[in-house]
Amino acid sequence: MLTKKNVILLTLSLTVIIAVTVFSIFNWDVITFLFTQMTTGVDILKEYVLSLGIVGVLCISLIIIVCFFFPVISSVPIQLTSALTYGLPFATVHVLISIFIASQLVFLFSKTLTIFSTKKQIEERKELELKIKNSKRSILTFIVLAYLAPFIPFMLIHTVAANSGLKWWKYSLVTLIGPIPDIIVTLWAGVKITSSSPVISYVLLVVIIVCVVLSIVFKNKIVDFIFKPKDTIKEKIDDTKD
Repeated sequence: MLTKKNVILLTLSLTVIIAVTVFSIFNWDVITFLFTQMTTGVDILKEYVLSLGIVGVLCISLIIIVCFFFPVISSVPIQLTSALTYGLPFATVHVLISIFIASQLVFLFSKTLTIFSTKKQIEERKELELKIKNSKRSILTFIVLAYLAPFIPFMLIHTVAANSGLKWWKYSLVTLIGPIPDIIVTLWAGVKITSSSPVISYVLLVVIIVCVVLSIVFKNKIVDFIFKPKDTIKEKIDDTKD
């Protein structure tokens, strides 16, 4: 049904697509260079990015947003490029704004994204929606805590939030605050690993690997701890009574 709201959303969507397309065309060489260098290292990008001025900032943001919609492509190297080039304070705000823009696009394209989702993405979304349904927590609290689980992609969280019925301002607030801890840890650890002494870099790398392995091994326990499913709470109450 072609309502006034749908017309506005469609117009905004087309405007965003056209603007991004035009920007990409005029800066295609820069974007392709940054994409290719993401897999070879970040140090060689610093001087190049600085020479681009504001275009470098915009292109990094664009790549982060693109990677956001394709979780199989990690945006961590390009985030670290921002941190190593512009410094941690600026990079933290830079990356956060980029992810926030991506979250707004998810909200804008929420219905379209649902249509074009893969079978795996649909299953993951349904699984997370089921956890929300079976949780004692509110949708806002649930989504904020979901960001703390390293195995739940931001794209999945934002898609579920966009389709949860949250008002726009609540959705915007939760998707702005939620990624902050992850961004800070990622940038800080990344900068320390790439710029510190070999010993510190090695220790940090080992710690990160151990944390990732533990998060995978204890995935179910972490989920239960963060989301507190109703059945778990009920069982605890019954045990207390006994």
